[in-house]
Amino acid sequence: MGTRSTIRFIEKYENRETQLVNIYQQFDGYIEGVGYELAKWLINKTIVNGFVSNDEKNNANGIGCLAAQFIKDFKKHIGGLYIVGSTNAQEYNYDVIIDARQIGRVNDIALIRISKYDEKAPVFIGRPSELLTFKEPEDDDAA
Repeated sequence: MGTRSTIRFIEKYENRETQLVNIYQQFDGYIEGVGYELAKWLINKTIVNGFVSNDEKNNANGIGCLAAQFIKDFKKHIGGLYIVGSTNAQEYNYDVIIDARQIGRVNDIALIRISKYDEKAPVFIGRPSELLTFKEPEDDDAA
């Protein structure tokens, strides 16, 4: 059985977060699987407001464009990756948060927040570059 996860793309403006899409990933949902792949994919993305260059591979015109590119790049065949309702939560849940006020200003602006289904506090909050060096603490109950 696979480790299931969700990836939500969220636009933040001031203190309000608006979820645009929730994606269910059936396998490899743990941090060193989906988490690292997501971070590697995001790290070279620049979120722009309007087209500023012909670099379509590394630019996304806002978070809606970014979410569509993610689906295009990761949905390779039937099954495995699905769009689901906004309340769907799995063992691991990844939020890709883009602050609307930061678009077009700096690179590496995506914030990734990771939560686990059975824990109240997030396991990780940080930039894609920070996630690539993050190791999840060992589960104290595993003995």
